[in-house]
Amino acid sequence: MSQKALFFIPDISGFSEFVHNTDINHSRHIMSELLEDLLENNILKLELAEIEGDALFLYKTHNIPTLDLIFKQVRVMFIGLQKQLKRYQYERVCHCGACSSTENLSLKFIVHYGNVEFIKVKKSVKPFGSEVIKAHRLLKNKIPIDEYVLFTKSVFSFENNHQDAFDFLKSAIAGNETYDFGEIDYFYLPLGELKKEVPYVPAIPLDIPKHKLVYDEELIETDCLSLYEVLSNFKYRKLWNKHIKQLDYDESRLNRVGTQHQCIVGRGKKLMPVTINKQVEPKQLVYGERIKEIPLVKNLHIYFVVEEAGQKKTRLIAEVYADFTIFGQIFKFAVTRVFKKTIRENLKEIKNLVESGFVLES
Repeated sequence: MSQKALFFIPDISGFSEFVHNTDINHSRHIMSELLEDLLENNILKLELAEIEGDALFLYKTHNIPTLDLIFKQVRVMFIGLQKQLKRYQYERVCHCGACSSTENLSLKFIVHYGNVEFIKVKKSVKPFGSEVIKAHRLLKNKIPIDEYVLFTKSVFSFENNHQDAFDFLKSAIAGNETYDFGEIDYFYLPLGELKKEVPYVPAIPLDIPKHKLVYDEELIETDCLSLYEVLSNFKYRKLWNKHIKQLDYDESRLNRVGTQHQCIVGRGKKLMPVTINKQVEPKQLVYGERIKEIPLVKNLHIYFVVEEAGQKKTRLIAEVYADFTIFGQIFKFAVTRVFKKTIRENLKEIKNLVESGFVLES
């Protein structure tokens, strides 16, 4: 039996068609995080029918909200996503095509109202019918901007929803599209102005410890981005750091500034490194971690800097900085020897791994 429903589709776009495995993998992770953020900002408690690539298909059949509440939902999701994209710019450590193009992502919304039926497949119940098809067809339209909310005229048909009653709709622009099912009229509202309401997102402050313990480098036959992926992707860490007995991290999240993971090293010592970065030369890439669980050391930073060194060759530079406890000052030279030895082993293992024909996972 059919019933009335509100259909609500937020759709993220802007990623290019990537070819490199790192780009494809990272774009998938980024999109997953952004869609999760949209769902966390679902203040109207809309039902999730489907995750459709870069879009969410949401609906509501009871207590249909008025237009002002629907626009409030649009506003909360849009500003929330913009805030998340700002964080990516500050916190990303990767420089692949996907991670470096998040600022190009845009968000649009399709809002439609009409009849719906439901089909049950095993334990899953899905909305279907001609109005569901119409809502999805509207994702392809002639609107000349990327960020907007589209309301079909049917949205104004249910009780209390009159376009003239809402101030925010005074700047709405009328439009229509013709599809195989016929013509459909709508109004759309540009959302670009909402970016002015995005709260300030401060960069994470970082002070480098004053004692430079290690500087070492290695020339490796590979490209910068592939080497950077080996360094920054936790799934490859145990392949080149043989001191790690166990490594725990959230596989569903991309590594970025502020990300924490857990390492068990040596005889069971637990470390909780946090991802950091620092200023480097324009053609260099840097990946770093801060560790505070090292005996005799208050704060330890390890940085790996990569830079091109000729065709298919990359220079890998490792640096270690530390601030010592008062007692640790006595053992500074001993601690330095340990880290020089460890970093040298790491660099050799990384070189051997990458030059052995190792292929990044897709």
